[in-house]
Order: sequence, then structure tokens, then C-alpha cells
Amino acid sequence: MNKKSSRRDKWLGDGCHGFGLQHYRLFAAARREFSKPRMADYYEAISPTSPTSPSSSGIFDDSLPKIFALVIGINSYSSPEFGDLTAAVGDADRFEDFLRDKLDVSESNIMNLRDEQATRAAIIEAFIALRDDPRIVKDNAAIIIYFAGHGACVSKPKEWADWVTASGEIEVMCPSDMDAQASSEEEPVLGIPDRTISVLLNHISELKGNNITLILDCCSSGGLNRQGAAFGPTSEGYVPRQVFNAPSIPSNCDEKIPSKDSARGISVAVGFSGKHHASHVLLAACGREQVAYEDPRTNSGIFTTSLLRTLSALKVDDLTYTALMHRMAMPKWQTPHCEGQYVNRRLFNKRALGADGSFILGQLEKNEDGSIRYVLHAGAAQGITEGTTFSVHASNLISDAKHSNPSIGTFITTDIGAFKSYICFPPNAPAFSVPRLFYCKLTQRGTEIIKLYCEDRQWLESVFTVEVCQVLSVLLVDTPAASSLHLTLVEGEVHFSRNDPMSTPWIGFKIPHTVDQNNVELLREVVRRAMHFNHQLTRTAPDDFKNVWMELRELESKYSVDYDSTLTPIGPNLIENEPAGVVVDENARLGMTIHNRTDLPLYPYLFYFDPSDLLIIEWYTPPFGAGQGRLTTDVDAPLPPRGSLAIGYGDGGVSPWQFLLRDGEDIDVGFFKLFLTTSPADFSSVTQESPFEENISRLGRPKAAQLPEAERWGAMLSTVVQVRYRTQLPLPDVISGQRKVAPQE
Repeated sequence: MNKKSSRRDKWLGDGCHGFGLQHYRLFAAARREFSKPRMADYYEAISPTSPTSPSSSGIFDDSLPKIFALVIGINSYSSPEFGDLTAAVGDADRFEDFLRDKLDVSESNIMNLRDEQATRAAIIEAFIALRDDPRIVKDNAAIIIYFAGHGACVSKPKEWADWVTASGEIEVMCPSDMDAQASSEEEPVLGIPDRTISVLLNHISELKGNNITLILDCCSSGGLNRQGAAFGPTSEGYVPRQVFNAPSIPSNCDEKIPSKDSARGISVAVGFSGKHHASHVLLAACGREQVAYEDPRTNSGIFTTSLLRTLSALKVDDLTYTALMHRMAMPKWQTPHCEGQYVNRRLFNKRALGADGSFILGQLEKNEDGSIRYVLHAGAAQGITEGTTFSVHASNLISDAKHSNPSIGTFITTDIGAFKSYICFPPNAPAFSVPRLFYCKLTQRGTEIIKLYCEDRQWLESVFTVEVCQVLSVLLVDTPAASSLHLTLVEGEVHFSRNDPMSTPWIGFKIPHTVDQNNVELLREVVRRAMHFNHQLTRTAPDDFKNVWMELRELESKYSVDYDSTLTPIGPNLIENEPAGVVVDENARLGMTIHNRTDLPLYPYLFYFDPSDLLIIEWYTPPFGAGQGRLTTDVDAPLPPRGSLAIGYGDGGVSPWQFLLRDGEDIDVGFFKLFLTTSPADFSSVTQESPFEENISRLGRPKAAQLPEAERWGAMLSTVVQVRYRTQLPLPDVISGQRKVAPQE
């Protein structure tokens, strides 16, 4: 491998359904010299579905770390304006019992606030106590915060321009003394807005690490004020954990919260309602458009009961957040949500290898006649084709020396839908016992092939034997012009050249990496990932969603004493043209805004494709649900009709984008690809790491929810050509599509 050229030139600073696709090519030019991120930091930053990498020695401690917890439960509210609950305190008590009995958490490591103890001041002080606790060693402990009680939604102060939300509303946690007044002269006690929660979580994360789980069994929904008491479950005796008339939030709310110096320096952190937090993983009782319920007959919350039942029945050490959501049983009228950058970690454990993002969920499904069929939760939108072969596994965990996740059999796809496929046993293959839930890993594509050429045909055939070619869908060809990938042997190293009309006009034919010619497994892996990269980049979609578009702008940072640093988009849309040209400033941070001028709520999935490294990075994906509503519009659609979604700033909850160029490199190209769908889907199998990096492992509204009448999906692509100096490569020539890099032989 050529280690000199190894790098991550695109990275994220800190922390889509109907089916559409958008692509943007980007061109970047010069910034001041700037220290490159370390590989571990890079993967920690950009891989929303990645668990922590093991140590390079392969020997690491993956045991559950010491846990510290804050457990809050509120039944009784001081103000007569808000109805009391009956089960929130009991839920908090049961969750504390789970921590002590199942996870062996010491009593001294648990802070408890119940009813009148859980005032606004006490809750904020408890967050700060976690931040300042000297016993919590950064990255060597887990923090769990649990809240059961009322939630609410109020209008966002107009002065909070930096806190961009899709609906113009903010979500509020309701303390026990909310709206209480000591005297008529005093202002009422406010709820705790998501913006405040986000700042507190960011401060904890900076000082104690991002192994933080926030669990909320409350409403925080804009739908709170629109579902009457006669609606759905309330008519059956269930009680909503909702407040209709929470006090409005002033613009100076919580400006005096104590703040330690921020190491992050990026933006106001995302709130507990935002998307994919880098500071924590969120488990929420419901989405913004739903209500969290409790059952007075059993004195328990619907969400907490299901959560604890699932956790008690399974081995927590081997359970990831994604797998937990797959296994939770919930009614169709309440859909829990999970979101965060590290949802593929094992529960409460940053140190252990987690889920392999390439695994796709499968499950048994009963036909009307009682017969069984097997469903794969990926379809045409994720690039699945008929005849694709998968290995079947019992879990989605990455195998290591301590944990084995072997294949238990093989399935092949038959019928391909937009978001799911039907799979069956291959002809003449042995049947096997199939669990109710299982995971599939693609082993052989059904229709795609990759063509290889090397002048040393004998060596090529020794690496890519007939059997290997069949498994990897490889075709050996006789001329360089006929190949997708041209392999050249030079002094024991294999060099790679591509025939790719999307990349070669800008960066030439050569891939800037080499592999030892005797490293057969890595050579095969490079070919497999090159095929996956090309397939995911070039495949088209049935819907282009003409009234949806992306804008990439530079973010202006302004310091605020109360919220560290805020980011606001400024300047022109950098990807207005196709291809787009960007002069790289290594100090600049960029944010994406997706605009939706359709009448459809949409789910956006945004990826960046780096052809130099064969790397596919996930920048943004929506939250995902659990239970009967997880494949319906009960899962929050981040891109509302006639609305917009902020990515890299505001409450979008993901980090800004930056472009970097290799030392000695003056031009590069990459592609933003946006998938859009009209119902929830899982696109995690699209991502991939570069095969050229060593020692990196995947951490692995009142309207009823519905399946859309037509499952639509589409995609958009933006080509981004990146240059070092504006004068070196005239951007108008680049944007006009003229070739700027001579072909490399």
C-alpha cells in the first residue's frame, strides 16, 4: 500500500422516501495549511453507523465500561395547568432497578430525581454534575440519562436564527415546577428547551466522551396540540404524556448556564429532537407527530415497558442500538425513534466492536394462507437486483476473536420492490433453520459485473480464479480499453487505473494507492469495493423530484457567550452548477440545505463518494423507528412538504462539511448523492470504507401514519471538483465541463 498518499481528504467536523436521487460533483481549491485529522478521529467523526475501532494489536477490552446515570421521573406537577401522571415515577424506578440488577451499576453512580425533586434548576444542575464528576474518565465510562414525564412543543424565538428547525417549533422537557410562580412579580418557570439540552450534552461529551445514551419517555411533539382526548388510544384508557400550553421560551433562555471552554468549536449542538447527534444516541418514546402514552391499569409507560422487556430478555453485551429497535414490540399508534451518530455501537459500550453497517435486516413474514416467506428490508432504492446472493447471519455484529457471527446459510433475491425484496433458498442449496429476525450480507451481485485487465494474465488468473470471478462477479478481459479496472505490476506493487468517465476528466485514470501483489485478499477486496462504489454511484432512480434541490454554502461562525459558537449559511450556492467548482479553504466549514417544494413529506439520505479512495461516507440519514409503525410515516419525515432541512448547522444534528486536498495535490473530485424516499428505509448498506486504509474496522400529524399509495424513490447527484488555487484552474472552464487533467497511461 502507498502510505504516503493515504489520507482522508473529506471529513465531517463534529458531529431520503418516494424515491429520488440527486448528484452533485464538487471541485475545491486552496485553503491555508491545516493539520489533518488522525485516522481514528476521522472515522469517529464521519461514520454515523460506526462503532469504535479495536486497537491495532487486535487485543482490546470490550467489556461494558463503568456506568453513571441520571434517572428522572415526574408524576406530580406544581402548576394546576398541567395534569399529573400516574406511571412516570414507577417507570423511572423500574429503570433504576434495571441499571442496578441487570447492569450492576453502583447506587453511588446513579443520581435520582423524582416529582418535586425534579425542578428545572435541579435537572440542569444534574447534567452539570455529570459533566464535572471527576470519577467519570473521558472515553472510559458510559453515561445514561433517563427521563419520564411530560414533554411539549412551543414556538421557536425569532431571535434564534442559528437554531434552524423544519417546523419553526422547538421541543421542551417539562420539569415538575414548570409554570410555577413564587410571587406575582416573578416570571414563571420555563420548560427546558432542546437547545439547552443540546448544549449540556455537548459539554458532557467534550469532557467525558460521547458514550452517552439519552432515553426519553415523554411527548415532545408538534402534534401534541392537535390530537384530542377522544383520539385513538386515549379512548381506550391510555393517558398521554403531553402538555398543551407550556410557557413560551424567551430568546435569552438559559444564557447564564455555566460553560466550560469548548473543544468542539463548531456549532450549537443538536437538541434531543435533532438528527444524528455526535454527542449521544437518543432513544425516544415517539416521533414529533405522535404522543407517548402510559397505561394507568398497569401503572407503566408503553415505551419503557417494551424497552425494559426487550433489554431483560436479551444479552445487553451483544445488543446494538439498531438491533434493539428491530426487536422492540410497539403498537402502531406509538413508534419509538432512535437516532445518533453511533447507533451501530453496542449498548452503552464505546469500546466493543458493534454492528456491521453492510448487514441488512431480514425477517419471516406470514402469507394469508399461513405459509412463510422471507423478506429483506432493502430493494431497488438500495441497489438490490434480482439474483443477488446473501449470506445469512443471526446478528448484525462484527465478528472478532471473542464473538463469532458465522453464516448460517444462503439466500437469493427473487422479487424486488422499492424498499424490500423477497428472498429464498437458492436452487439445490440446503435449507437451514431461519430465525424470526436475521441479517443478510451481500456476497454476489445478480446482474452487475466488473471487468479486469492486466498484461500479466497468468498472475491475474492466479489471483482471480474461476471460482473467485464467479463469487465477485468479475470478468477478465483482453484489452485495457475493455476493462473497468486496469491492474499494473510495478516492482511487486499493484497499481490501479480506472475507466470512469465521471472521474477521469478531473483526476485522471490512476487511483493514488498501491497494494502488494502478494496480498491476494486485499486485492480481491479492492475489486469488490470498486464494484460496489461504481454500482452505487452510477445507478439511476425512477424519480428525479424536480421540485427538490440542494444548496451547499459556507457557514459563518459567530461566538456567543451562552451557546459557544453558532453557524449560519452565507454566500452563494456552491453546487448551483453541474459540475460545481469549489476553491478549497481548509478552514471553511460548509452546510447543506435541502429544499422541498412538493406536497410530500420526504426522507433524505445524503452520501459523499470519493473516487480516489473508493470511500462512501454517510453525511445525513433520518431517525429510524421500532414496532409496527417503523415502516410508515409515523417515523418523522425530516423534510416536510414545502419545507427545508438544514444539514451541518441548525437542529439538523450533524457536523459541517470540510474539503481537504492531499499534500502536493491541486485538484480532486467527489460526488454528493442524495436519495429521497416517501417512506422510511435503511440505506446503511450503501456506505463503505476505503480498502486502502489499514487498521480501520467498522464499529460497525393529525394525519394517520400510512404507507404511501405509491412507494416512490429517486436520487440526485452533484459533481464537486476541488482545486487548490482559483488562478491555477479557471472555474468557469471547469464548470463548462472541459477536461482539465490529461489521461494517465
